Amino acid sequence: MTARMEFVMKLSGMGGVLVLLLALSTSTAGVAQPSSKTSSHLQSEKALSQIRADLHSKRTAEALRLAARLSAEKKNDVQLHLSLGILLASEKQFKAAQLELEKADALQPGTFEILFNLGQAALGNGDNQNAEPALSRALKLKPDSVEAEYLLAQVYTNESRPLDALDLLVRANKLKPDNPDILYRMAQISMSQKFYEDAVPLLEKAVQIAPGRTDLREALGESYFRSGRVNKSIEEFKKVIEAGPSARAYSFLGLGLAHLGRFDEAKQDFQNGLKLEPHNNFCLFQLGNIAKLQGDSAGAEAIFLKVLRSNPDYPDALLELADIRVEGKRFAEAAELLKRYVKGSSNPSAGYYKLAMVEKSLHQTAAAEQDLAQFQALSKNAPVAAHPYDHLFDYLDHRAKLDPHAQIQQDLAALEEQIKLHPDQSEILYALAESYLKAGKIDDARKTIARLDEERPGDARTLTGDGVLLARYGLYDDAIQHFQAALQTKPGMDDVSFDLADAYFHKGRYSEALDAAMQVSEQGRKEESYLALLGDIYVHQGDNARAEEIYRAAIMRNPDNDQDYLSLALLEFRENKIAEAKQTLLKGQARIPGSGKIIWGLGLASALDGDTAGAARQLERAVEMLPEWPGSYSTLGVFYYQTGQIAKAKEVLDRFKNSNARGGLDINRIEAALAQAPATAPTSDEPLSNAKKMQLLQFALFLADKTL
Repeated sequence: MTARMEFVMKLSGMGGVLVLLLALSTSTAGVAQPSSKTSSHLQSEKALSQIRADLHSKRTAEALRLAARLSAEKKNDVQLHLSLGILLASEKQFKAAQLELEKADALQPGTFEILFNLGQAALGNGDNQNAEPALSRALKLKPDSVEAEYLLAQVYTNESRPLDALDLLVRANKLKPDNPDILYRMAQISMSQKFYEDAVPLLEKAVQIAPGRTDLREALGESYFRSGRVNKSIEEFKKVIEAGPSARAYSFLGLGLAHLGRFDEAKQDFQNGLKLEPHNNFCLFQLGNIAKLQGDSAGAEAIFLKVLRSNPDYPDALLELADIRVEGKRFAEAAELLKRYVKGSSNPSAGYYKLAMVEKSLHQTAAAEQDLAQFQALSKNAPVAAHPYDHLFDYLDHRAKLDPHAQIQQDLAALEEQIKLHPDQSEILYALAESYLKAGKIDDARKTIARLDEERPGDARTLTGDGVLLARYGLYDDAIQHFQAALQTKPGMDDVSFDLADAYFHKGRYSEALDAAMQVSEQGRKEESYLALLGDIYVHQGDNARAEEIYRAAIMRNPDNDQDYLSLALLEFRENKIAEAKQTLLKGQARIPGSGKIIWGLGLASALDGDTAGAARQLERAVEMLPEWPGSYSTLGVFYYQTGQIAKAKEVLDRFKNSNARGGLDINRIEAALAQAPATAPTSDEPLSNAKKMQLLQFALFLADKTL
């Protein structure tokens, strides 16, 4: 009997696990064949049929015993070992299959079909160490085998070698550009490196080719969400749920709605996820988080405790429960929770800050100073997040055991070595540019991006990706040039027009920002992120009526979005409508009592309204809730300075001056001003003068523009 192994590769949406479905057909090229069917071969075929029947009937032990006996009897029969290996692999008996295929390879080395099947079986067996050489040898025999490239890329992915995997997949994609599996795997690697903007076009193309595949739509919805296109993400996950509901799809749908500020709808989706998976801690935690934001501390506490009973080291539940303990002045319990959080979190900087403040309340001065130093170090070296929800999806690997600075240096060294091996590989150049930016090597980053542009001249997606990367690190002039070039190459791209408008806005070029925003299509103008940006542009253009209309409409659509309330209140502050701004913030607080941004805004309102003591309490609380936002501690420091509390202003500055939370502010200049401040008596309970109120307001508005 002759055999050829065909394979179908499916990727599980939940775990990204490669499932190999193997089938037997009737020819195996390249393997020595008998001239005719002898009695011995007929017996072999009968034995193979019996093994297949036993495996289908779940009589696995009997099947494996018969397979071992047949293999021993036909120890020199290459075709028998190959056929037997394929059969065993088709029933997921990968270990036994790998052994048979190794025997075939030993008898007839240098045969593509044997090596390919061997690599596939070893991969299914989790034996990457032996899968790699088998597939590499197969590729040397057939360099254009897309299937072998695909499988070897999976091996490299398993070995944490994403760039090597991507190199193979790019080659495979050139040979088969319409293969959705290859596009999907390329996108998955981009997503694993947090390059979600790069994943989107790959997945959009894959969905066009295979619109019925929910795994592709799930990945596309996730990439939309993480790249800020929340409305499109919601649309995608609704399609996934229509095709087949899953807890994962409900999780992302609920997260998108919660991000927009539509908590009632989000809660329903998380509850639907729990109906499908009653022990899904992600959905359960999100329900607790919404309860906390809505001011239901008791309900949130009960949910967080339930999550921790299921998973005692669930980082976000530890952090949020610690906040509730702090509110209740149960500092010792909060400290224990925070200590557990910083041990298990992939991004523990906020935890170290809160732990230091708790230890300060417990009069544990030395411990507080040590943990504050940890916060400063971790925050200073923390990479720029692609999306504020990234920490909810992080899975710890060996890199997470390194401190952030060491991670950056490790990545940089590895990429510099990779680019020597693959000097024309654009994906490596992109990753290298980002690593240079993380390390603060701006000139090296610019040179690397220039090389990348040369490798792909006139490629709109490359120019866009470069622009997004540059804007993420505040290099807006460079980003603007790349977005403009992308639009010249391919006009009409909504995401690029939006990115260009956003870059202009951050540079203070508001007229050009409005022109770019007006290039977005009618469909693209429905995105919440677009409307928020347009409102902000109108504010700086002096068109307050249009801005107010946008903000109020956003609140109607998304009644639990704290940013919308704050944006409207800041507009009212600009118009000197202090009472109206306060009412706007109080309406927001009624729906979202746990919002640090709204508490910050109320602190500003109290200061402008003459309630200095109330302002101090609210601004201090905002820092506790948002330690990594420069707007919180910077406003508090200026407030202390203006009320003559110089020591407190210096203490706040000392907490953050060595961290990354400084948000581009000139800390040295502020420190010099504090050092020269006269030693006047504090006026912590007296209203600020009108001049100081105006200074505080202007500073707060500046911070909001730069950091929100």
